[in-house]
Amino acid sequence: MAAAGEHSAETPECKEITARIITQTNTNFDHFSPSGGSVFFRRPDMVLICDPKFVTYVSLNWDASGFPPNEWFALAATAGNAVTSVDRTKLEVAAHRCHRAALKDQSELATIELHGAAVECQAFTRDGGGVVVNFAKR
Repeated sequence: MAAAGEHSAETPECKEITARIITQTNTNFDHFSPSGGSVFFRRPDMVLICDPKFVTYVSLNWDASGFPPNEWFALAATAGNAVTSVDRTKLEVAAHRCHRAALKDQSELATIELHGAAVECQAFTRDGGGVVVNFAKR
């Protein structure tokens, strides 16, 4: 029996999401994960975890500091919209809120729930800082 998520990125739904991410963010397809459950993109870098039976989300990292520029949040929200179909502006506002909450939390983690999407993030300033934002389809 195949493991959950195996080759799930090849389903019609995931192929549609992949195409939307490429079109809306001007990223480039890089490769599938060995299991076929994730799609990696480059320039800009992001990953789509796509398993319609369990969870589908896009993840973006910022490794230059704990404070990405507004343009990065706008790009992240655009990718999030390609996955969730939730309004980009709402996603961008939620990503900023999530980022601020994660910076204040000892765990460095935060989640913002929206109708149709969850925004999960990690943000920190230690060791040069970094941010990860995930936009998950609800």
